[in-house]
Amino acid sequence: MLDHISNLKQYNKLKNEKDFFILLFYTDSSEKSQEAFKRLEEVKKEYNDTPVYAVNASNVRDIHPLLGVNSVPTVLALKHGNVAKNIQGLQTKNHYEMLLWEAPTKPSNGNEEKEKRHRVVVYTTPSCAWCNRLKSHLRKNRVMFQEVDVSRDQHAAEELMRRSGQSDIDGEIIVGFDQARIDRLLDLN
Repeated sequence: MLDHISNLKQYNKLKNEKDFFILLFYTDSSEKSQEAFKRLEEVKKEYNDTPVYAVNASNVRDIHPLLGVNSVPTVLALKHGNVAKNIQGLQTKNHYEMLLWEAPTKPSNGNEEKEKRHRVVVYTTPSCAWCNRLKSHLRKNRVMFQEVDVSRDQHAAEELMRRSGQSDIDGEIIVGFDQARIDRLLDLN
């Protein structure tokens, strides 16, 4: 269940205490708002360490003007008290998960050495189920990736056919959603 913010004082306290949180503006009278609420509850369940809050804009009228919100549903990612992302209208759960890219990465186990960044390219089409599973897995593990929609890019489609793969991790081609191999290449084990 999403925590509710019921007044400006509570919002200001949260803004000062949290480096990052997601904030949904909704109303009870909007079906799209209610669906956005449900989808963000799913995100919260899956990423339970991510702070996700809701503001009922019908009852709390002094927060949304401060943030430039003038329609519902609107979902914001707030980072260090500032709006980092603004998503208006009803979106898919996967689309809302993209807000997590704004979240600070978790500190390593006392190791000051920077984590290795991987070069990950995911070749997609709008109807590819494997692509969506892969992108969801990468987002869940906060692995940054470049998405190339081959249905819109003829050159990328030719490159994909030449390489016979769906994704490229540090130059190694992966076919389909081979989670064990992907996790090994990205050191996710």
